[in-house]
Amino acid sequence: MKLFRWITLTALLLMTSIAALSQTFTLNPITLANGWVVTGNITTDGTIGPLAPANILDWNLKVAQTTDFTWTERDSNDFNISGVSTDGKNIHVATSPDGILDGGTLFFSRGGGGGRIPTSAIIADFTQLSVNLGYLHGLAGWQDEIWGLNFVGLTKGYNQQYHAAALVPGKTNVFKINMPLISKSPLLMSMFGTVTTDGTIGPLLPKNIVAWNVVARNQDITNYNKLNTTLLSTVGVSSDGLLLKVDHAGGQFMIGVGGFRPTYVTIADFTDPAYPNGFSNYYVGSFGVEGDKFPLAAPRAKTFIVARKP
Repeated sequence: MKLFRWITLTALLLMTSIAALSQTFTLNPITLANGWVVTGNITTDGTIGPLAPANILDWNLKVAQTTDFTWTERDSNDFNISGVSTDGKNIHVATSPDGILDGGTLFFSRGGGGGRIPTSAIIADFTQLSVNLGYLHGLAGWQDEIWGLNFVGLTKGYNQQYHAAALVPGKTNVFKINMPLISKSPLLMSMFGTVTTDGTIGPLLPKNIVAWNVVARNQDITNYNKLNTTLLSTVGVSSDGLLLKVDHAGGQFMIGVGGFRPTYVTIADFTDPAYPNGFSNYYVGSFGVEGDKFPLAAPRAKTFIVARKP
């Protein structure tokens, strides 16, 4: 029994010692082509000098591509708003009185023409449009040239006032829009922005809304961690306790999933003669390179810094 306790105590002390020595480095954000950005952190066992795969204990990377669609008073209009009012602190949109008659709507539109598709940023719509699309209690979202219709249903009851925006503290007549999350999966879709009025209290007409800046954001996000990926290559990776580096001469640091159609993040690669000063990329199965960046390091640099202690 004493021997078992001694072994258990020794194991706990060893685990505590390892945890105390471990070091977490924050990855220098990698901005790739096509809007892809790689961020995250990498944890080592505290080893100083060259690192083998066993010295890298954990990682958590986020690979994200962000696409924004923006509507402002300079490139869109608010001609079709109705049933919109404000008390100076909030902007409201009237819901349908009975599910049959139209309620209000607050949205900003950009016309088509010249081969372009009309687009709209809909803060709230309680008209027949929402009913026709299957949203019986209103909808919010946007329509764009690439992803089409991106709407979410609202749940406000009949004959009520929907809270569409709230006054921004410290700002005069500037209201932050209230938008539900459009989608979490497979893409993260959200909307945010502001609407500025001329100070009118009560019903608002198009002329009373003098400015707006509404952004619809579409994000393709993949998280890489120790549970779903592996270390594909750690050649020439080293640490001095403050910085995590990759050798300019033949270094390679890759994390992902191998196989016939691999998917991976190349944090830094100096093994390809076509890219003598290194490159980073994001490679996805059958699709190939989604985004890349080169060169990484100056020609005479001995190492390239990929992460640092916060």
